[in-house]
Amino acid sequence: MKARRRLIRRGPSAIAPAAPALSCALTDHRPCFLLAAVSRGAPVMIRIISAAAALLAAGALAWADQPEDEGLIAQPLNDAGLDADVEGERPAPTLNDGADIGPTPMVCPFKGAIDYEPGDISCGVITVPENRERDGSRLIQLHYVRIAATGQDEDEEAYREDPVIYLTGGPGVGVDGYVARLKDHDIAKTRDLYILEQRGIGASTSFCPHFNRLDPALNNARDLDKMMIANAERTALCFREAAAQGIDLSGYNTVENARDVRALRQALGYEQWNVWGISYGSHLGQMLLREDPDGVRALVLDAIVPNDVEGLFDFARLFDTLVANFDQDCSGARACRDLEARMFAAMESLRDDPIYLPAADSELVPGGEVWLPPALLAYLPFSMAYEEATYPFIPAVISNLADALQRRDQRVLDGLAVALSSDMGPGGGFSMSPGMSAAVQCNDGYVHGEADTAEANADSRWAGLVISPAGARRAAQVCEEAGLFPRPRDQYALVQSEVPTLIVNGAWDPITPPWLAVYIHEAMPGSRYVETPYAGHGPTRSMPECGGQVMRDFFDTRDLDGLDASCLEEGPGAPEYEDLVWTTALFKMLALTPDAPASFTLPLIWAGLPSLILLLGFLMIPAALLARVIDKRPAADIAALTGGARLTAWLAALSALTGAALIGAGVSRLVEDADTALIAGLAQPAGAGLWLLVLTGLLGLASLALLIRTKLSGERVRIGSLTGLGLMGLSAVALTAFAIAFDLTAF
Repeated sequence: MKARRRLIRRGPSAIAPAAPALSCALTDHRPCFLLAAVSRGAPVMIRIISAAAALLAAGALAWADQPEDEGLIAQPLNDAGLDADVEGERPAPTLNDGADIGPTPMVCPFKGAIDYEPGDISCGVITVPENRERDGSRLIQLHYVRIAATGQDEDEEAYREDPVIYLTGGPGVGVDGYVARLKDHDIAKTRDLYILEQRGIGASTSFCPHFNRLDPALNNARDLDKMMIANAERTALCFREAAAQGIDLSGYNTVENARDVRALRQALGYEQWNVWGISYGSHLGQMLLREDPDGVRALVLDAIVPNDVEGLFDFARLFDTLVANFDQDCSGARACRDLEARMFAAMESLRDDPIYLPAADSELVPGGEVWLPPALLAYLPFSMAYEEATYPFIPAVISNLADALQRRDQRVLDGLAVALSSDMGPGGGFSMSPGMSAAVQCNDGYVHGEADTAEANADSRWAGLVISPAGARRAAQVCEEAGLFPRPRDQYALVQSEVPTLIVNGAWDPITPPWLAVYIHEAMPGSRYVETPYAGHGPTRSMPECGGQVMRDFFDTRDLDGLDASCLEEGPGAPEYEDLVWTTALFKMLALTPDAPASFTLPLIWAGLPSLILLLGFLMIPAALLARVIDKRPAADIAALTGGARLTAWLAALSALTGAALIGAGVSRLVEDADTALIAGLAQPAGAGLWLLVLTGLLGLASLALLIRTKLSGERVRIGSLTGLGLMGLSAVALTAFAIAFDLTAF
């Protein structure tokens, strides 16, 4: 066992917890592909909005983009497998489970992207066989991260010898987002936290780095079936490319992933450790009980994926539950009115009268047009429902987007045209490995399971909107053509174990719902089940103080009966729904991005120069007044009388700066809690800010009129006052004109 080491006091990090980002889920019917396709520009959108707010506020309000949340199940594909010739008894593991080299320290690949002090976070690699079931398998390198226990003080008793291994989601999600989010989680107060970047991802010998750039003609799909089939064909290209490079795709499965976790434990010298798995990590945790039962001291499973992957692919039921949660419970906001009916009306309108938009990049979309999927209206709230912090805004996102798409708002369509035809990068805009994800889903049986369920749901109301039996069938065929069939199902039977196991699930988890948690709990005699009301995907992670305390206590005692999990049982509380102030500013600015930065030159000057002039005037007018008071010089003596133009111009500046600050505050609220919701408008107090931008222009016109009247009356006005106040009045009018042009007004 590792020797105890001295804890280093560390203050709170300057980096905030990760904001909810667009979800990437294996079992959520490939939002990594489809949702990324409809909102792959989300980080760009957020930066554009923040830039606009900063321009308007003239530096009055500043805020930064948050790290992306990576803790979700990754895009599904369809099911599973191993070559037929690998069936049979697996060989007994060697002492180090095939780890030939390691652990070897390395500089963390995310150095510079994540803020940390040396020693607080460290990285290393081990080397393992790619396929332990085949003699002569090539070796691959696996990257792991250690987050050192922070402790509350120098008390040595605060440190526990038994570490925690966090099992990541996906499959296929990279480790960076987990590190950014979990480095400040309460679980790391008393125990070192290890995170293994699973095989085939990032620094762990990733493959298919150009997944979403393969064969651009596949981006020409013009309906749901063709889109899903195209995604399957892209997977086939990846598999062929990987096989040509000597990659053994049959080695990418949850059984081998569990053996990798065992190999890491042995390489680090631990006899046992505590295991924490969320989403796909919960599947891996169950498999670890099968592959390394003696190495698991205690187990926390959250957001449950059953080991046999049964019941995981009923997307009709999942979407019905999602809509029911927010429609039946929705009150207190205008957006709640007829929410489900308006959502379906808009989706059916897009299905029956499809929209094809001009592609922003003909290299990425050679056909020149992109199809607007009706599933946008389903997947956006679906992805937001992973995090309970977003719940107050989900009805407004559905409502505002449904209305805009139903009326074919051209500004919205122009922005979506850019988002749909932008470069997603290797992982669909997410930190993940689509190739590894696809291989695991083939080998584990996910893909064939989805194909079977899609056929069963062919007559549901979601068919043709989010469910494509043809696409699911083709995905299963791609697995088989690559020699990847579902592995023997006895390896994926529900695990019956006496290891103390705490099972947690959010009651409103959209992708791994509570009934899956109940299903495995009933098969595990050594388990306790806690359902967290009004919580989404992974409450032990999204409620860090509560979840951290419960897990620390559990790992200390392993006493399930005496464990106080009341904070999880109470949950975060019912959401208080809010309306969003609808604006198409985001889409307007998004439409400019293909020609950036040149296309932003005029808007920057248009908003920035008037804002600067108004800010200077706002500061200089009171300063000049103070100087006159100190000098005891009346305004008339220095030709400073302006007939009220000075006061009106100052009020215009005050209105502009206050309005911009309120808009910035509304944007900041969403960036902090629900950045995806920016696609549907701004949170309060932005509404008042939009009215103030209208008032700014009216006050600017009034100040110009008063200045002209004073000049025409024969009153002597200094050239400096005349120039300065004139510029302020014109700037106020120009700023309001900018707000009107970019839909940042209240009408």
